[in-house]
Amino acid sequence: MLIAVAATGPGLTAAEQQATVSEDSLPLHADEQQVVTGETTLDSGTEMTVRIKSANASNPFLHQRQVRVQPNGTFVAQFDLSDLPANISYELSAHVDGDTLFERTETIAQCDGDCTDTVPETETPKETDDSDNVVTVSQGETAEIPVSMTDGGKKTLSVGSEAVNYQINATVSDDDDDGEVLVLFDTAAAGTDSETLSVADDGDSVSVTAPEPDLPSTLDPAAYTYRVFDDPATDDKPTVGTLVIEANGTASEEFEVEETNDFGFEETVSRVTQGDTGRIPIVLATADAATVSIGSPDTNYEINATVRDGNGDSRVVLLFDTTAAGHDEPTLETAADADAVTVASGSEVALDSQLAAANYDLSLFRGTEAAGQPDDIGTLVVIDSNTTSPGSASDGVDSVTGETPATQQPQTGDFGIGTGALVFGGVLAIAGVGICLRSIMN
Repeated sequence: MLIAVAATGPGLTAAEQQATVSEDSLPLHADEQQVVTGETTLDSGTEMTVRIKSANASNPFLHQRQVRVQPNGTFVAQFDLSDLPANISYELSAHVDGDTLFERTETIAQCDGDCTDTVPETETPKETDDSDNVVTVSQGETAEIPVSMTDGGKKTLSVGSEAVNYQINATVSDDDDDGEVLVLFDTAAAGTDSETLSVADDGDSVSVTAPEPDLPSTLDPAAYTYRVFDDPATDDKPTVGTLVIEANGTASEEFEVEETNDFGFEETVSRVTQGDTGRIPIVLATADAATVSIGSPDTNYEINATVRDGNGDSRVVLLFDTTAAGHDEPTLETAADADAVTVASGSEVALDSQLAAANYDLSLFRGTEAAGQPDDIGTLVVIDSNTTSPGSASDGVDSVTGETPATQQPQTGDFGIGTGALVFGGVLAIAGVGICLRSIMN
């Protein structure tokens, strides 16, 4: 039996955009491998957020997965719910661009025996022959993307895709007729009011036709597909390359973050690999201080700390050192020297070994005490250092190229409309992705 719940979204009416949850997925048990499956009328490659959230504020928890709609219209979300008690109520929901596709209240069932769910097979990415067109640059620096213009005229360059929540389109002109245009992509300017695209040669030109979305932080280090179209209206086989942005720890610290009035975690889910230091961005808004609690007795690790904003930007980026957790070294620091963090005496649980790969509850309280109901909750996901993909259950296929999509880039704003078939429908995913190149994708 499938239950359908409609929700509005970019380019679709409530009657057109639907998602259904397979009743075979339920109930979910307090066990490691629990799978939620279903069907949707959303386009293949569209990213959805499937969320499991506590229905009772006295026992807060949150698990969520970013999944992509498969070519056959199905979706698969895999969860580890072994840290949850049985017989507790939760809300199961899915979201796209702020719209709720479905929402229902269920109860975690007691596991008696083998409760491991089978994970349905998902379509694997197709191999491409575009490995030679790879441009690598450090985060915050400027990349050089060569565009061949041997055929003359103008071409369209598209960087990014809906799968990574960032895209910009532009028309490239070889005005000096030398057969090539070297396009400069400023990764530090991406998502800001500054100029992201320019050309190396004054004799050439580039004109943005579909503006990029506004980003709340520096463009994420990831692999971004770029495409060059001779004629977007008719060219279904563009030249495809990859812009690889490598991590640079200092870049995000220099980026001015747009002010927000919302007290809470900037990211509902923060991820870090064992042995690395994770980032937990916190918005203090008008609060003088905030207290964050990481972990719980159920996960055998916990630490409480109070953070204060010292540079006046109304936020604190908390650094969590997974190697130091539970040991004598400082587990928590702040990314900005002016900010401060104070660990509550005796609050950190001592560990005899490395912090386990697991999901750890995040609770945030206004003020200097972790008392009462939290003002916001989230999840810190510590990924096994031997695991190559932190979200294997959410892996999908790029809806245009067939490549494995990169890590999601949080953002806000609208995608513009390019020429020919470059029609953008709107913004999807947690903070939004543009529906672009629709006729080409089909």
